[in-house]
Amino acid sequence: MSIVLVNNRLELEIDEPDQIYKMTRFDYIGKIKQVVLDKKYSFGSQEIIKGFSQDKNGQGFYNEFGISDPVGYDDCEVGGQFPKIGVGLLTKPDDKPYDFMRLYEILPFRTDYIAGDYWIKFISSPMDCRGYAVKYTKLIKLNENSFSIFYELENTGFNSINTSEYCHNFIAINHSGIDENYVLKFPFKIDKSVMDEYVNPEEAILFKDKRMIFKTALEEEFFFSHLEYENGLKGMWEITNDKHGVGVRETTDFIPFKINIWGWKHVVSPELFYKITIDPGQKITWQRKFEYFYT
Repeated sequence: MSIVLVNNRLELEIDEPDQIYKMTRFDYIGKIKQVVLDKKYSFGSQEIIKGFSQDKNGQGFYNEFGISDPVGYDDCEVGGQFPKIGVGLLTKPDDKPYDFMRLYEILPFRTDYIAGDYWIKFISSPMDCRGYAVKYTKLIKLNENSFSIFYELENTGFNSINTSEYCHNFIAINHSGIDENYVLKFPFKIDKSVMDEYVNPEEAILFKDKRMIFKTALEEEFFFSHLEYENGLKGMWEITNDKHGVGVRETTDFIPFKINIWGWKHVVSPELFYKITIDPGQKITWQRKFEYFYT
C-alpha cells in the first residue's frame, strides 16, 4: 500500500512503514519510490532491472543509516542485537564484518505517522539496546515543484550515537537509460585523481570541470567514491536530461563529509553523506531539498 502526496506540480508515492520492502538495509519510514512532475515526467528508477523485487531492492529516493558504520555493531556479541536506525534491532549472527546487503534477523521499530494535504510526518519510537536508543522523526513536505525532507534524531539512551546517513537517489528520467543525454553537475571541480575508488569499466564517463558526462549508453556498473569537496560548501548536485528537457537538483543544509556516485545502464545515483554524532540527551536535525525543473 502506498501513501500519495500531491499538489499542482508534484506527485510523491511513498510506501507505508514496514510495508513492501522487507530487507534490513534501507530506512523503513518515508520510502519515496516515485516522483512525477506535472503528470509527465517520472524520476524514480530502481536498484536493479533483472530480478527486481520491491521487497528486496531499493528504488526511488530511499535513504539509509550506517551503511559502513551501524550503531553498536562493533561492541555487539554474537547473538546480541544492534540498532539500525529507521529499521529495527538486528541480530548479529557471527563475527563477520557488517554487510549492508545481508538480511539480518529483525525486531522492527514501532512507527506512527500523521499527514496533512501536502506533508507527512513519521515517528520511529526508540527501543533500548545495550544503552543505544534513538527517537527518529522524518517530515516530508511538498512546496510547488520541490519537496523537502526534514530529519530529527534524539538520543534517548546513555551511549553516544556515531553513524552516518545518505539518500540513495535511484534516478532515471521517464525510465530513459543512462546515455549521452544525461549530465550530472556539482558546485566544484571534479578531480578523479583524488578519489578513493574509481570504477569506470567502459570509460564511457568523462569528468569536465564541474560536470560528469556520459559519452554513450552504458552497460556496466560504475562507482566513484569520496569526490574531493571544497571546504565550506553545502551539499548540491543536479541531473538534467537533454532529450526530455527536465532535471532534478538536491541541496542540503549541511556540508557532506563524503560524496559517492553509483550507477548502471538504467540508473544514476549521486549520494551526499551526513555525519551523525549525538551525545545522550541531545538532538540533531538536518534537511534535504529536491527541486524539479525544466531546462
